[in-house]
This record gives sequence, structure tokens and C-alpha cells, in this order.
Amino acid sequence: MRRLCISSLLLFVTAFACQREPAAREGAAGPAPGPAGTEAVARPAAAGASAYTVRIVPGEATAGQPATSVIEVSPAPGFKINQEFPAKLKLSKTEGVAPVKTELGLDDAEISDKSLRFSVRFTPANAGKVALAGAADFSVCNDTTCKLIRDEQLSWEVQVK
Repeated sequence: MRRLCISSLLLFVTAFACQREPAAREGAAGPAPGPAGTEAVARPAAAGASAYTVRIVPGEATAGQPATSVIEVSPAPGFKINQEFPAKLKLSKTEGVAPVKTELGLDDAEISDKSLRFSVRFTPANAGKVALAGAADFSVCNDTTCKLIRDEQLSWEVQVK
């Protein structure tokens, strides 16, 4: 009986210890180009988070004029954006930049199973490089689990003319 229990335990541990989450495909096509004159920057997800990627399109900006950067979260294959989760993006204060809103929520986002997109509207005061940052909350799900991502730190630079 003892041998049967030990054998069953080893079989159970072996079966579950070898399972892992699917990793994002290596060598997948890069992000689509951004608007003319800008470069879309794909940011790897936080360490160990192979369930999504974040793409940032800084956008073009002119001092004193409204500008827009785009933050887009895409789920990895097998995952989808959780549209029921109260996703948000909270911008950090940046001197010389006046955002239209400092916190964007679901009402400000374009959301589908395949992407979550925030358009960050702001007006830079002066020409030069402006560093913007924020923290995002969102969720991605597959058939068996949902991952809640809290305070995903994002940062990007915008060249202001």
C-alpha cells in the first residue's frame, strides 16, 4: 500500500510539474509602423508575463499644440483582453506637459478581445524631448485563467518640434 501511495504521489508531481504557460512566439512580426514620422516601440511585458505585449506610438508633437501618444496592449496567442476588467492608465506628472486627462479609464479606451488602446492626449509647452510615463491596470484571459496586471510601468519619449 505504501509503495502504491508513493508511486501515485510521484506520478501526480511529475504530471503537474511539467506543465507551463505557453510562451510568446519568438520571431513573430514586429509592431506595425506608427503615424508618419513616428516609431512604434514594442515594450516587452513585465518579467514573466508572456501573456501580452505593450506597444507605444509616441506620435508627433509641436510646442503649444495638442498631441497624441497611443498605448496599445495586445494579448499573446491563446489569450484575449478581459473587457469586463476596469482597465485604466494613470499618467505621471511631467513638467512642461499638460495632459487632457491624468487618468484614463474604459470610457476613454478602444477595447476588443484583440487589443486595449489608450490615446493619451497632451499639449507640450516647449520644443525638445519630453519623457512621459504612467501605470496601467488591465487583464488578459485564456480558457482557464485570467491574469490581472496592476501598475504596469510605462514610459516613452516624444520629440517636440
